[in-house]
Parts: sequence; C-alpha cells; structure tokens
Amino acid sequence: MTEWSNATLGWRYKAAAMGVPFLPARSVLGTDVFKHSAAKEITCPFTGIKLLAVPALFPDVGVIHVHRADLYGNAQIDGISIADYDVARASKHLIVTTERMVSTDEIRQDASKTLVPYWLVDAVCEVRYGSYPGNMPFEYYSDEDHLAEWLEAEKDLATLEAFIDKYLYGTRNFEEYLALKGGEARMAQLCAMEPLNRCGYS
Repeated sequence: MTEWSNATLGWRYKAAAMGVPFLPARSVLGTDVFKHSAAKEITCPFTGIKLLAVPALFPDVGVIHVHRADLYGNAQIDGISIADYDVARASKHLIVTTERMVSTDEIRQDASKTLVPYWLVDAVCEVRYGSYPGNMPFEYYSDEDHLAEWLEAEKDLATLEAFIDKYLYGTRNFEEYLALKGGEARMAQLCAMEPLNRCGYS
C-alpha cells in the first residue's frame, strides 16, 4: 500500500507515457503522503535543490470514460481531460467507456478532438452516464449527495462494508447501481445542474 496525491499520481502516469523511469516534482515533500509513498528524495543536478522523484506507473489495465468513440476505439473528450491522455498511453491494456458510440465519419469531422487513437484501445463499451457519481463536463453534474454518503460510510468499517455490499457487490451491473440512486430521474436532475449541458434539461 502506497500513498499518492492526485498530482503525484498523475505525474506517474505522465512519466510512463513519456517512456521515462520517473519525473521530478516538488509536491508532498515533508508530508505523511511522502512518508508512505514509494517516491524518493533527489537533488537537482543543475540547481542543487531538493526534489521528489515519482516513479513511472504502467497500469496492467486502464479504464477511461469519454464523450464519444467509434467502434474501433477512436475516442474524443470535450473540455478538460485531466490525466486521460497519459493513462491511455501508460496502460498495457486500455478499456474505453463512452457516453455514446458514433460513426467513424463523425469522429473525422473534428479529428483534433481525438485524444485516444484506436491503436491504444483494447475494448470499447457504451456506458451512458459512465462517470456517475462523478461529473461529465457538458453532460451531467456530480452527485454530491451520493459522494457525501460514500464519505460518511468510510468512517466506519461495518457501514462501509454494508455500503459496498448494497451498491457494488449487490448489483449485477452499472444500470442496477444507477437505478438504486434514482436512475433516469436523478440523471435528469444532474444534467440540469451541469453548466452548458447538452442533455436538453433546464
């Protein structure tokens, strides 16, 4: 078990995507996150300042969710992509889940948005609302009530186990999980909350 901040984890993917064994950073030095991580303290050979070396991370399987993809795996993301670009290139195998499947002709209409080309992808799955309970820019807002419920459950092991049994182990698929939290009716509310939503809700 190792500890990483969001930034240092993202830089580990970036190092792997770049094909280098580590990247230097300044984040988390002197913290408990550093203490429980696999990072190493190094000295910059140019300036002599203390830095953090975060090792490259090559996931066996990466999963990213996109706005649209064709059947070959050419995938497009609207707005901020966070670490998806690097995860796609760092992973040994990549699964793309998508809000909607589209034709290759549609992908080609704006090829500049194709963040992930087909040759990086091992499988494509159409999963509407696949970012839930997180948000999907331009589509739906995050379910803050459910996320708060999750955080509260984590405070007690028995409560967390019951939570996981109900929402994860106790459901056959993502659709059943979504139905437990209100299904299409709840997603309509979250779509209406997303600025510049394209769902048609207001």
